[in-house]
Amino acid sequence: MNRSLIAIAGLAVLGFSCKDSNNDANVMGDWRAESPFEGVARSQAASFVVGTKAYVATGWDSNNNRLADMWEYDSDRNTWSQKANFPGVARTGAAGFAIGNKGYLGLGQPLGGQYLKDFYSYDPTTNKWTKIEDYAGTGRVGTVSFVINNKGYVGTGFDGNNLNDIYSYSPATATWTKETSFAGGKRQGAVAMVINNIAYVGTGTANNLSPRDWWAFDPSTQVWTQKKDFTNDQAAIARSYASSFVINNIGYLLMGATTSNDTKVWAYDAATDLWSEVQNYGSDNNKYKVAPTARQQAVSFSIGNRGFITTGVGGSTRYDDIYSFDPAKARVLAE
Repeated sequence: MNRSLIAIAGLAVLGFSCKDSNNDANVMGDWRAESPFEGVARSQAASFVVGTKAYVATGWDSNNNRLADMWEYDSDRNTWSQKANFPGVARTGAAGFAIGNKGYLGLGQPLGGQYLKDFYSYDPTTNKWTKIEDYAGTGRVGTVSFVINNKGYVGTGFDGNNLNDIYSYSPATATWTKETSFAGGKRQGAVAMVINNIAYVGTGTANNLSPRDWWAFDPSTQVWTQKKDFTNDQAAIARSYASSFVINNIGYLLMGATTSNDTKVWAYDAATDLWSEVQNYGSDNNKYKVAPTARQQAVSFSIGNRGFITTGVGGSTRYDDIYSFDPAKARVLAE
């Protein structure tokens, strides 16, 4: 069967509308502008989620300053509050993840400095940071990070050269361990999604190319398995420094640095290993109540049944807004 027809069938299974996104109704995936990020606008920040609260820290602003402040977003109350500053050197391009009730943040690069490998844990109940063991690989930026079975995995990225090594951190032993290197090859600015305790990693940039490969990592076997490449009609999925989140076992990918100026929301169904176009959020935006602004190097995460995107850069503009995306709701038309 033609791959495009399979993808359309996949949309029906997922419950998405098969109508073109230029139609006035039944475009699934509603956007909402939330209370703006209260720190300075920035790109290449790091984040992690504990419960229903997201934490956004570090990055760099429009004046080229590296930052060390951290802000908590309460998704239930739609409010921001400033928390204890990140205790390491102000930096951009750091990595973040959460295990249990603690967040972890490290790596990155200060202004004019060497790539960093220090790491810290953050306890929201005490609002305190604690230094943990340094990352076992080289200092770097542009990594992927994900959590499976109470281990945080951080790898790939750039330390002057593109990288493909992966290390995991276990709070139980307070140590980093080298894992099977990413089999897709060296790159920076890739994305990771965790679906049913399997990590899916791809996109990014390698030697000025945009790879079309997509890989799955099973921590129980420590094996990477190649999934289907993006087909020619899905070439626009390839990009770097994109935004991604997982909602109800479906992965979503959008924005980032694209060669085709793609403004689509793409959905990945791990059960079928198929990608589908959910909507074109940049098409006929005057029809809709909320239209998100395209960007790259943003912070993205999911809480409950919604995905969120905040900060980032588009052209020379850095952002301090935040949008939520609900794939189960129809997009609201402008009044």
